[in-house]
Amino acid sequence: MTVYPSVPARHNVVRLKRLQRESRMLDVIPLSTALATYQVRSASQPSRSYFVMIDPATLSGQCTCPWAQYGGVNCKHVLAVLRKHYASEGELSFWANPQDALRQHRPIIAGAHLYATVRRTYA
Repeated sequence: MTVYPSVPARHNVVRLKRLQRESRMLDVIPLSTALATYQVRSASQPSRSYFVMIDPATLSGQCTCPWAQYGGVNCKHVLAVLRKHYASEGELSFWANPQDALRQHRPIIAGAHLYATVRRTYA
């Protein structure tokens, strides 16, 4: 019998669309595009900021917000930064599984725990 290690539940799956909606209202400030680090202002406390480092290839990131520190994967701050990072390619929409992403009939960026579809924007 093969024993697989237990994988912690991904907190973003149930609330992904809510997190995506909330991520659109956040102000993202690039700190170092070479290191993929950003500052994101809190929507509820404008005087507070969180720091986010992303790995664009896996659509994931680390954030200093409390939700992320307690096991949340891809919090709204990370989603906001990913949207900003890929803005030149188009508008991103996030999906929890590949089936939902495929139904959108758009280009897909596959990540470690997340999928994004790209709606191209034309100037």
